[in-house]
Amino acid sequence: MSRTSDSDLSIFDLSGKKALVTGGARGIGKACAIGLAKAGADVAVIDRRAVLGREVVSQIQALGRDALFVRCDVSDLDDVASMVDEVVDRFGRLDIAFNNAGVGVDGGDSLADGAIDAWHKTLATNLTGVFYCCRAEARHMIPRRYGKIINTASMSASIVNNLGEYSAVPYCVAKAGVKHLTKALAVEWAEYNICVNSISPGYALTPMSEQMQDNPELLAQIERTTPMRRLAKVEELVGGLLYLASDASSYTTGTDLTMDGGHTVW
Repeated sequence: MSRTSDSDLSIFDLSGKKALVTGGARGIGKACAIGLAKAGADVAVIDRRAVLGREVVSQIQALGRDALFVRCDVSDLDDVASMVDEVVDRFGRLDIAFNNAGVGVDGGDSLADGAIDAWHKTLATNLTGVFYCCRAEARHMIPRRYGKIINTASMSASIVNNLGEYSAVPYCVAKAGVKHLTKALAVEWAEYNICVNSISPGYALTPMSEQMQDNPELLAQIERTTPMRRLAKVEELVGGLLYLASDASSYTTGTDLTMDGGHTVW
C-alpha cells in the first residue's frame, strides 16, 4: 500500500523572525539561541558573560543569520529596558523572546541558617527578572499585535526537589512564580495576539548543574528517580522552544511544557 506525504512544516519556519534569548551564553539558552537561528531567526544573545555571549553570536552568524550580543543584568529594571530597546533598534522589531536567564540552587546554608541573601538573589533573577523582561518586551509587541514570549520555569515549579544538603526553597518558589506569572500574562495580553508560555526542564547537563553532576550519590539518586534514567542534553529541549516560538503554537497560550524525562510522573 503506497502512501504519499504532503506534510507542510512551514508553520515551524522562523525565517525573518527577530528573537532574543536571555541567559544565551551557555547551557539551555545557548542551545536554544542556536536552534532559533537554525530555524531561520535572527537572534540577540543576552547575558552577563560577554566573552561567552560573543562566541555564541559568532556561531549564529556562521549560520548566515544576523546576531548581536547585549550585556544585561535581568534583575535591573533599567538594564532590561535598555537591552530590549537596543535589540529592537538593531532588528527593527521583536517577534520572539525567550526569557531564560536564571540562577540555580544555592549550595550554601539552609534558610534556617540565615541564608537570606540566597532568597533575595534567586527571586530577583529568576522571578522578578522574568517579569521585567516580559514587561519590556510586551511594550514593543503590543503595538504590532504579535509576539511569542517563552519563559523558563522548571519542573521545580510543580515539585520540591530532594537535593539533600542543597536548599531548593528559593529556587522552587521562584520557578512556581514564573509558571503562574506566565499564565497571568497570557490572559493579560491575549487580546494583542501575544502568546505567553513557559517550558519546565528537568535535570539537564548544564554548567548550572555541575555541583550535582560532581556528587556521585546525588547523581545516582536523580537518575534512579527519573524514568529515562539520565539527565537531559540541552539540545533535547530545543524542539519544545521552537514549537512555542513558531506559528505551530498559534492557539497555545498560558501553557507550561514539561520536559523532564518523566521525573514528575512519579
